[in-house]
Amino acid sequence: MSAAKRKPEKEYRNFIFSLIGGGVLLFSAGYFFINSKDSVLFIYAWKIISNLWWIILPIPLWKIFMTAWEEYGGFAFGSRQESVCLEFIPPQDVEKSPQIVESIFSGVHTWSKPNLFEKYCTWRPLQDKFSFEIASVGDESVHFFVRCPKPARDLVEAQIYAQYPDAEIFEVDDYTKQSPINLPNKDWDVWGTVLKFHDEENPKPIRTYKNFKEDVTGNMIDPLGSLVEIMNKMTRNEQFWLQIIISPQEEKKWIPPAKEKIDEFCGKKKKEASNGISKIFSPIADLVGNIPRAFMGQDLQFSEAAEEKEETAFNVNQLTPVQQKVVEEMERKISKVGFDTTMRFVYLGRRVDFNKAKGVAGGMGAIKQFNDNNLNSLIPDNRTKTFANYYFAEPRLKFRQRKIVNDFRGRDRAGISYIMNPEELATLFHFPDMSVKSSAIRRVEAKKSEAPANLPME
Repeated sequence: MSAAKRKPEKEYRNFIFSLIGGGVLLFSAGYFFINSKDSVLFIYAWKIISNLWWIILPIPLWKIFMTAWEEYGGFAFGSRQESVCLEFIPPQDVEKSPQIVESIFSGVHTWSKPNLFEKYCTWRPLQDKFSFEIASVGDESVHFFVRCPKPARDLVEAQIYAQYPDAEIFEVDDYTKQSPINLPNKDWDVWGTVLKFHDEENPKPIRTYKNFKEDVTGNMIDPLGSLVEIMNKMTRNEQFWLQIIISPQEEKKWIPPAKEKIDEFCGKKKKEASNGISKIFSPIADLVGNIPRAFMGQDLQFSEAAEEKEETAFNVNQLTPVQQKVVEEMERKISKVGFDTTMRFVYLGRRVDFNKAKGVAGGMGAIKQFNDNNLNSLIPDNRTKTFANYYFAEPRLKFRQRKIVNDFRGRDRAGISYIMNPEELATLFHFPDMSVKSSAIRRVEAKKSEAPANLPME
């Protein structure tokens, strides 16, 4: 798999469209042959299909059934799973870089492979789904949340406390339910989108925290500083939600295709080896073809298929310095575990205070700092962005607005997904350090310690 992953529902939709198109084409051809002089050909073809339908028809039907079964089984498994919403309050003085948050994401990479019985005979179990979220919910402060399966709560808390011993973690109600259920309405407006990779084919990472440094002092610039300040400007009638949904991904499903993309980017040529059939029949064909040439005294000819082409030697110095840097970043990305990731953000508020110049332009501006034109960028997915033009613009716009809010509330994986490693995720979600002086960030006001071991007990 490359950096981007095609969703099963998209493949299913394309397959259905192809099936319908093929049916229409077949019907048109049949109508043409029946009403022409060549109807005998159609009748002959129809006899073949009618006699072999029990071999041809099960193939597409099985494809449709398995796709629907996996989608329905995944939905049933997800609906049975209880989730909890946890809020993290960071310590007062955070002097650690986002690098330690990589350990948190690596610690929740608990990928498990379902056996054959679980996959096909019962509801197919999904991987654990974690939703890391940063939100300003109308109280003029910034909150850090994670929504996870209830059995995984202890795992998440242990990973957080291991890196931030002074942090506080509470179970809270879902903050998205504090806004009206039906959005948009006459009083509230909504803007939202799912973010996707600009380069969906190559495993290029986004700009990570390691590239946020001053040239003079060498100190790190906190990547979340701009985003936190935008949230700090939200009034009590505005809300800003940022969501990063991740699920562990198996290495063998995305790393080998990613390595092929890296080799293709470098210009490496694959070794073209002939298959087994050509190895057997090519010498025979050469022998038969060279018999007349031998009698006529001509030079013998041998097919190139029987010979294996040597792999062209690759020299990294053939790449430009920028290309070498890109290859280095891609190699570093695939050296770590991967997560299937879906990222979206929603800006909503009362119409009297709804300001796209602040919530939309400001939010996208804060996200654009993670973009690198030589690597990868996070851009809005036009299929999910809340806008509509031309025909039925108003109802289509309201439908998209309702869908983006419902998908956010349901922590749905609807939309495009892609692979991110812990370094990229730690850049997008971490506790801001001491350099971010915003008063909007809720922090632990006093340190807590355990009771003395020799405390007298009654």
